[in-house]
Amino acid sequence: MDRDPPGSVTAWIDGLREGESLAERALWDRYFASLVAMAGSRLDRLTAEADGEDIALSALNSVMGALRNGRLPELADRTGLWPLLVTLTQRKSIDQRKRLLANKRSAWMTEPLGEFRAIVSKEPSPEFAAVLSDELERLLTLTDDPKLKAIALKKLEGYTNEEIAQQLSMSVRTVIRKLNRVRQEWDQPFDEEDQP
Repeated sequence: MDRDPPGSVTAWIDGLREGESLAERALWDRYFASLVAMAGSRLDRLTAEADGEDIALSALNSVMGALRNGRLPELADRTGLWPLLVTLTQRKSIDQRKRLLANKRSAWMTEPLGEFRAIVSKEPSPEFAAVLSDELERLLTLTDDPKLKAIALKKLEGYTNEEIAQQLSMSVRTVIRKLNRVRQEWDQPFDEEDQP
């Protein structure tokens, strides 16, 4: 897979917010095939008619619409965009499987109970969770500063910048500045490795 120039995803996100159709097309070209493959791999065992392209299309439409409409103001680069697309694609795949299973009650009787629970679980699969955990550990090793690690972990846990500032006794501006530093440190490996 050809690599994008450093900062290109960031520029495309900014362009999308400004209504540039070329930026939207570039993001589609960058992520669509990877999301189709991911969605398809979650669906193919159970349902032949399930379409990974529809799920990838829906995930990309959701995120791009949110960006165009001014939502997701903190989403600035590939380190924020890719995990969001992965999570949304995974959830939409699970929802699609649930809908298809509900329409095919006879399939419920033939599937082992353990497989059924894995399909409808709201939590990620153990394999997916392990991949995310490994990637998080790898990214955290790139950051030597313990305060940066603490801020990054709290952000990944879903805390707002204001909550992080309060918990760590620092200003919101400092939190934002340190999060930007973490993003810069974490963005470098994505430019060098073969990552989507």
